[in-house]
Amino acid sequence: MMKSLAVLFASYFCVVPAKASSSIKNLFELNSAITNATSDAGKTVGFLSQANYQSVQSVLEESSANGGSLIVKVFPSSSIVEELVKNGSLVAGLFTACPSNQQNEFNLFGATIVAPRSSFFTIANTSSPVDSSQLREAWDAAIVRFIEAGSFKNIETQYYNSDGFDAVGAWTCGVNPSSHPFPPAGQATGLLQRVLSTRVLRVGALGPSNWGFQGNYQLTNPAGLWPDVMNRIFEQFQQAYGTDIVLTRHFHFTSADVMNDVLTGNTDLTEPYWTVPAFHNNEARTKNFDISCTVLGTESCFFTNAQVAQVAQTPSSNNDDDTFPAWAVAVIVVLGSLTLLGVLFTCFLISREKSGKVVMRRMQCHRVFTIMMMMMTIMAIIMSMLIERRCSVSRQR
Repeated sequence: MMKSLAVLFASYFCVVPAKASSSIKNLFELNSAITNATSDAGKTVGFLSQANYQSVQSVLEESSANGGSLIVKVFPSSSIVEELVKNGSLVAGLFTACPSNQQNEFNLFGATIVAPRSSFFTIANTSSPVDSSQLREAWDAAIVRFIEAGSFKNIETQYYNSDGFDAVGAWTCGVNPSSHPFPPAGQATGLLQRVLSTRVLRVGALGPSNWGFQGNYQLTNPAGLWPDVMNRIFEQFQQAYGTDIVLTRHFHFTSADVMNDVLTGNTDLTEPYWTVPAFHNNEARTKNFDISCTVLGTESCFFTNAQVAQVAQTPSSNNDDDTFPAWAVAVIVVLGSLTLLGVLFTCFLISREKSGKVVMRRMQCHRVFTIMMMMMTIMAIIMSMLIERRCSVSRQR
């Protein structure tokens, strides 16, 4: 009984903060939160590239640049975006694949759009020395063989098992190598002829950035999902034209600069992670560029802070024995029982006094009352110590 009373007092006086899930768990709730937000942080979504935003902008609240509420910010690193979402500086982030969520720190939900990924080339122009038509045909042949050989399946399986990456085989070319031959080296023209004569394939890339498992391009030998995709496709290209051909990356921190390099002939093509449904200089990319066969499709992943809300709750009564030791319970029971007997005895004395029957002298009554108050004080101190201990344990849970 006394133990239950102590628990009741602890439940009343000890209110501890507990982690609660954010209400933003789908695209509708995200758009609603952005629209109703009163702070910039509540309106800001983080991306790894402008193209990633452009691929999903049709399902998001209108951006501030177009008179809407959404604030778009691009960051060079996935870890930065994740940390800003966790500390509340961003209402959400978007990656082409969901971040690792082993600690259940995020609410994850799809963008409801599958974005195909391809390499981009200058538009074919057979009269130009930088004509891309044959190089694109050769790259398409390498991509088809990359898929047909099982490399796509192996990479998808590897990164699904390790990081939960889930790709879609959204291919624009039939996976049949005989339908996609490599142009003969001896008849090469345009960019393909340049690559074969210099033995260098120049690739436009973003960064160098660190996108976690999707690709760390800050390493001497980039590692991760997209570097693996590029390496397997390039191996097919080398098998056709020579293993002495090398791949060099030309980095820029914006998609526009990378694509301008392709247009001017400073690079031969972009990385295959390039997003097709996006824009260049406010025009559709496909208007100003040719694209290769798609290598895969991704449903980009939004993530919000699953621990952003804090609510008050009373501590659980589970494992009460862990927070109230047996000796303390025994002391409370003994003192409580003695106090109860003291109260009953006092009532008896008062009743006898009123009836004119003196049981004790006044000095003795004072002594009994003093002892009873001391016992009540000791019990109160012990209970307060136990309540504080219980509060401390509850806060750590």
